Amino acid sequence: MNIIFWAILVVMLLVAISLLVYPLIRVRGSSAIAYKDSNLQINADKLRELDEDLEEGRIDQAFYQAAREELDRELLIDIPEASQQTAAEHYVAAAERHPAIALLISVFVPMLALLLYLQLGMHSASDETQLTAQTAAQKQAGSIEEMTQKLQARVEANGGTVEEWTMLARAHKYLGELELAAAAYAAALEQDSENAQLMLERAEVMALNNERRFNDESRALVMRAYELQPDNPNVLWFAGYAEFQYGNYRQAIDLLTRLLPMATQEEEVVKSIVSIISQSRDKLIAAGEEVPPMETLIREAMAKAPAAMPAQAQATPAAGAAAASQPAATGTRLQVSVTISDEARSKFNANDAVFVYAKAKQGPRMPLAVKKMTLADLPATVTLDDSMAMMAGMNISAFDQLVVSARVTKTGSAIASSGDYIGQLDVQNDRTESAVNITINKPVP
Repeated sequence: MNIIFWAILVVMLLVAISLLVYPLIRVRGSSAIAYKDSNLQINADKLRELDEDLEEGRIDQAFYQAAREELDRELLIDIPEASQQTAAEHYVAAAERHPAIALLISVFVPMLALLLYLQLGMHSASDETQLTAQTAAQKQAGSIEEMTQKLQARVEANGGTVEEWTMLARAHKYLGELELAAAAYAAALEQDSENAQLMLERAEVMALNNERRFNDESRALVMRAYELQPDNPNVLWFAGYAEFQYGNYRQAIDLLTRLLPMATQEEEVVKSIVSIISQSRDKLIAAGEEVPPMETLIREAMAKAPAAMPAQAQATPAAGAAAASQPAATGTRLQVSVTISDEARSKFNANDAVFVYAKAKQGPRMPLAVKKMTLADLPATVTLDDSMAMMAGMNISAFDQLVVSARVTKTGSAIASSGDYIGQLDVQNDRTESAVNITINKPVP
């Protein structure tokens, strides 16, 4: 509706302006009709004589300009007296003597009208638009509630199928009606008692309704789901978190380290899993129990990853992050000597950024250690070790195979992009001090 309104407004404005401007242009083009031939001829002769005098040097430019203005003035005065002008011709003459009037009529008046509308009319229009949007939102919310109520009535009347009860439970959850959602999930489970997904969803709404804490009933649902689907990532996550809340820290570590090879490559997931594993480990140590170093836990978890699993999925950010909660017992130190080819150097400025970093060859995309410098610093030797981990415990000692890189960039971004130059080297991590030589010589595609 707004687009149509503005289109009509623009068309009407253009029509109004054209009606005002066209007579000016048309009459101005045909105004010569009002001149008498004799007056035109006399004026033309005088102008020609002035031009000849100026060209031959008999008068200077100042005199020429003054005489030319005088001729123009005489002609303007003579026109109304010497010819039968139409009202339009007089209008044009007046406009020529006062061009600001024509400009005001043809441009500023429509602009003023538009500004007045924007100031006075738009408020009510915007209020109406906002009211319409609010009404639509209320109708949508109302429609969801109405559909939920109708579905509730239908399943209560005829018993409902598993799908209907599940749909109803999710609708109640969407509306924040957690108790009703839990009851609907319970009804669905009565018909499909071995459905692990429904168990997790019911346990979730119960925990949400209990200040995000599992109770005995919701924990029992999660552990039953684990019995049914022990390799389901969602089940492992819920089970690990439930065991952590119940103080079963070894079980929490076992479940979450099993989750690592399957975890998605998302930083927030990494942080959550690492936090729970680290806290569980700290609790056990505080109780006087022996717990392997974090890097050992991670290596063992990755070693148990299914061989058919793609390398990228075998060591996700979650896996790498979990590798870093504690400094490595043996502590890897990489002495990285960085040089750059003449060709690559010629494409950058001395103050362009250079990043030297190590990543897991099969693991998290997040760097395990990073050192930043400028191109002017090269050649240089830098040290990468566990103290440079970007997250607590996510260190280079946690992985057997590393990729060490050096990259120069004009953008200064820590993420490689086209136009950067890079050098890389695969490194077998023996968890001692190692020397690595890298030359920056390849463009990043």
